[in-house]
Amino acid sequence: MRHPLVPQEKVLYNLSMRLDAFLSKFAGFSRSQSRKLIKDRAVTLNGEVANDSSAAVDEGDMVVVNGMTVEAFGMIYIALNKPADYVCSREKAEGKSVFDLVETNFSAELSVAGRLDKDTTGLVLLSNDGKFIHEVISPRNLVEKEYLVETTDEITVEQVSTLSIGVFIGKNEFSKPVFIEVIDSSHLKIVLTEGRYHEVKRLVSAAGNNVRRLHRTRIGSYVLSSRLEPGEWDYLSDAEKKRITGT
Repeated sequence: MRHPLVPQEKVLYNLSMRLDAFLSKFAGFSRSQSRKLIKDRAVTLNGEVANDSSAAVDEGDMVVVNGMTVEAFGMIYIALNKPADYVCSREKAEGKSVFDLVETNFSAELSVAGRLDKDTTGLVLLSNDGKFIHEVISPRNLVEKEYLVETTDEITVEQVSTLSIGVFIGKNEFSKPVFIEVIDSSHLKIVLTEGRYHEVKRLVSAAGNNVRRLHRTRIGSYVLSSRLEPGEWDYLSDAEKKRITGT
């Protein structure tokens, strides 16, 4: 998938940022790697070979490393179609990460706005905007998250009734979906606004069934695009962001 240019309207650096800090933030190098590149004369600043790690980089300056221009980026907002067997974590011991699917110079700056379990698929939002992430995940904001649930056993009338009125799901936590729709004998649509740990699975289990597959289809009023295959991602437009948070 082709991605549009990274938004530049809110650049995340001061008007006088050190060159090694600029490379570390926007090129993905460590600070020591950045200094070595400068020492090795592999970096130019506005067309001149840079030899000072503390040289100031101002907005509009051009920084090139080994012939490649380093682009500063602004606030990033991404929708990703998470495949199964990927974690929403950077812990290498946990396995393949959704961050590995976003191979860009800003990947290290991203955080997940509402994690999914390793075996759960569907819509994941990533951003470097802490305010946006808080707006998405805070229970106070009542941002809806919609899930398509496949159960291991046939769904009964009693189970639907239990889910509809709410149920304790363990650890003295009570959960009540804001919406439930029975699609067929083994598929449900469940909408939540909180996002507790394993909440959908615990809900279904407490009602007397179990989850075989779980897929998140919507956050707020933003629906996962059918254009995104598992593992693909795209930037969110301002209108799409507003559909998520309402602001």
